[in-house]
Amino acid sequence: MYIIAGILIVLFIYSTNRRKNLEKQVELFNKLLYKEKSPEKYIDEVDKLLLKVQSDRETTINYIQKTTGLLYAGRFDEAIDILNNNVKKIPSNWQVVYYHNLLLSMYFNGEIEKARQVMEQARETLDLYSKKDYNKVTIQLTYAVADFYNGNFEECKDFFKDLIDISKNEYRVAFGYYFTGKILELENEHDKAEEYLKKAKTYGQGSFMESF
Repeated sequence: MYIIAGILIVLFIYSTNRRKNLEKQVELFNKLLYKEKSPEKYIDEVDKLLLKVQSDRETTINYIQKTTGLLYAGRFDEAIDILNNNVKKIPSNWQVVYYHNLLLSMYFNGEIEKARQVMEQARETLDLYSKKDYNKVTIQLTYAVADFYNGNFEECKDFFKDLIDISKNEYRVAFGYYFTGKILELENEHDKAEEYLKKAKTYGQGSFMESF
């Protein structure tokens, strides 16, 4: 009886400490990427985690997290390579982030046809999570970027305008300004387009958006 109680106490302490460590890790990641706006520092921190002994699931999640930093750093080839070659099985609840990072990296890297093929594979999964209202803005952003690169500007223009107001993440605000600006260019609204594209660079400070 006492042995079982002791084991349960040890497991409880381990679980509590692990949860606290994960919370600190998430705080650090958010601080480096979204407050300090330093994708490179974020990548370095994830690399430190990848050097530690971890379960296969934890390693896979950290690889996916690393590609978020690589995406914002504009290191698209590296992000695509990791997601295609290092992620053998996508952990549950990480499919949305996986496909978001892979598809956006492909579109921004000019791999339009390959991205279309991946989108066909991803659509069922993304729609399933969308129905659950899970990570909905991330899913909508993924579809909107796909619409833009497939020439469906009317389908995505309202979303990108709304993204500017609904996003707490300034890099996503930058996406909203960037794509709205590019659509305005296509509509020959060049003055407005220039204004939006300048704001994209401002909000995208530290990321590839500064020079995209």
